[in-house]
Amino acid sequence: MRVLMFGWEFPPYQAGGLATATVGLVKGLLRIGIEVTLVVPFPVGETPIAGLRLLGADGHSPHLTVHRVASPLTPYGGAQEYHEVFARTPGAGPARPVYGTDLFAEVERFAGLAGEIAAREPHDVIDAHDWIAFAAGLRAREVSGKPLVAHIHAIEFDRTGGDGHPEIARREHDGLMAADRVVSNSYRLRDLCVERYQIEPGKFDVVHWGIDDELGGQDVAIGTSPLGPETPVVLFLGRVTSQKGPDYFLAMAAKVAGYVPQAHFVVAGNGDMLASLIHRSAELGIADRVHFTGGLAGADLERVYRMADVCVMPSRSEPFGLVALESLQNGTPCIIPKNAGVAEVVQNALKVDPWDVDEMTNKVVAILKYPGLRDELSERGRHEVSLPRFALDEPARMTGASYRHAVTMSA
Repeated sequence: MRVLMFGWEFPPYQAGGLATATVGLVKGLLRIGIEVTLVVPFPVGETPIAGLRLLGADGHSPHLTVHRVASPLTPYGGAQEYHEVFARTPGAGPARPVYGTDLFAEVERFAGLAGEIAAREPHDVIDAHDWIAFAAGLRAREVSGKPLVAHIHAIEFDRTGGDGHPEIARREHDGLMAADRVVSNSYRLRDLCVERYQIEPGKFDVVHWGIDDELGGQDVAIGTSPLGPETPVVLFLGRVTSQKGPDYFLAMAAKVAGYVPQAHFVVAGNGDMLASLIHRSAELGIADRVHFTGGLAGADLERVYRMADVCVMPSRSEPFGLVALESLQNGTPCIIPKNAGVAEVVQNALKVDPWDVDEMTNKVVAILKYPGLRDELSERGRHEVSLPRFALDEPARMTGASYRHAVTMSA
């Protein structure tokens, strides 16, 4: 089977978990014998994955040229982040648009390219990731007549905690409604799509994400911690946006500091709340022990997990939560939201309501004060995510079954 896949993020151009999830899925599909042609809206060079055909808009088509640069404008942002963003290139003259004049125009231009690619690339099924690629998937289906599987990672309600941007919500609804099948990364997200968009439940295939055993859990030397070998470390890792609850993390940090004065707190990530969080840490009197690292990747990501005694995910809404799997894979106990998608499959993590700062504080303090508890959680968590059901092959197998279902339906 050959799949023509449309994504928006892929290393090294990434802002959130979509890139990590896409890499893992592609690897798994290739392992089980499904050929993948991945199309992303930025110039590409050598693909880091053997067997993957990676296409980008770097001169192959006159209809799309997208300059991907670091900016808050991402498919994971809230409604307030979807505005005109400009980047100034040194020596290049006046400021120029990052995504044309707006993101929606670039989505449509990407869709135009998708039609051209679908006409020339052999494929049996089309896979489009999230609303930002749905238009591309639909255009490709118009051209080739092949079935479309819509991969949904999160919806606008998740990202904003409310109705969000009406045009984004409309595009999500229309893409899910028009797709032949929908792959959701959790039952929670499936149910949310059914509730918010009235999509038929039987249209969904729930596929929980796995984790790449080649990227984590290896012998990564962390060196000397800049905070000192005896300093307890509590980690937040993710986009610094309202959805991920970094404000809950700071509120918890202030309380933990009262019980464990030597504890330090690391906020690893970027997002629109970063400046306000820095100010808030000063207001709470803990600025000297809260460290903002910005975004991390690769070995730096593993090092920060290994430095931490506990990783806390205080997300208001978390359709899945790959951070939890990465944390456990690196031997770091994790505290996760009760209603997160990852809570459907992980047993050896402590679970809280993210708004319950007192309960979150109690669990963090217990882990910091009782090394035996930390070690037990570390050992059990690392063992759990090493099981075959968390490997990349299992979600790839289930996704492949969704592809075959879509093909059979359209025959």
